[in-house]
Amino acid sequence: MRGRILRKSDLAGGGEMAVLLTRCAGTWLEQPADAAEQERIATAARQLRERRALALELHRDAQAIDAFCIELFRDEAFAPLHFGPLLISKMIAQVGEPPVVEDDQTDIFSDYLRRAVVSVAVPNTRRFLATQLRRLMPAYTEQGRWREAIAIDYSAFRTSLGNEVTPYLAQMALAGLADYYDDAEGDAPA
Repeated sequence: MRGRILRKSDLAGGGEMAVLLTRCAGTWLEQPADAAEQERIATAARQLRERRALALELHRDAQAIDAFCIELFRDEAFAPLHFGPLLISKMIAQVGEPPVVEDDQTDIFSDYLRRAVVSVAVPNTRRFLATQLRRLMPAYTEQGRWREAIAIDYSAFRTSLGNEVTPYLAQMALAGLADYYDDAEGDAPA
């Protein structure tokens, strides 16, 4: 049986699905992309095609571009894309609470995070999260921040079509977990 197909209105990002999957409520990313925004995204994509030499240079070292992406996605600009409570709750329901580890046990947490992300990153969710990410691309191309824009485009492509845990998905899940537990602590009685 196939999963629910994305509605045409979801193809541009925003809307109810964005609020359910991410922490974008109350931000511009909550609203569906209008025609002007979709044109800005298309323009940004065309501009990136003109920077093919830089893209090829960045893609030569897969570990370096992944590390660059992780650093990029730690920026506050990506906070509205952190996994929302619904995805985090599903992750916890599927694979349990995240393990508390010592500094020398990072592999245990990395394995947990991979399993947790894979448990919720079904194809439609991946495509939608990638669409939301691409909405940030024009802000970087308009500032001439080509490396960042290429990293966003690269990450959106890998996220939407792959079945791997991309740096984008990993960082949004990790930050979403932190937000989730921060919220839970804030809600606990004193």
